[in-house]
Amino acid sequence: MAVDGKIRIEDRRVKAAFARLLAALPVGGDMTPAMKDIGRALKTGTQLRFRAGQSPEGTPWRPSLRALAEGGQTLRLSGRLRNSITFAATKDAVEIGTNVLYAAIHQFGGAAGRGGKAKIPARPYLGASEADKTELLRIVNGYLARAWEL
Repeated sequence: MAVDGKIRIEDRRVKAAFARLLAALPVGGDMTPAMKDIGRALKTGTQLRFRAGQSPEGTPWRPSLRALAEGGQTLRLSGRLRNSITFAATKDAVEIGTNVLYAAIHQFGGAAGRGGKAKIPARPYLGASEADKTELLRIVNGYLARAWEL
């Protein structure tokens, strides 16, 4: 779900796994290592979507006019957007995104160019696919298992 240009993962299974992990940690426990692994997984999933040319939900992106005219893939002319994906992890959160100026217009679509004459369709790349969510659960459950072993 997008809120103020941000996307939040609201998956019941992932939230439940996080709750179990938090409960298993000592008070004030630091989940930075888990958040870094989650960030790496989300970054990889996002970059793979550029190769597949599809949204996190698996919907194919509408081909760009350049890709139709010249061949190639949509959103992959230089690879700058795909390669700019990064993440920041803290003890209780991870954010993934890019600082490329034109990233939002491709994620959300809208009017672009002089006078807003060009209409860019949304081609979402940020978010979590079902495969990403499965990987997040695997990561969190792995940390949970190790926390319970201690």
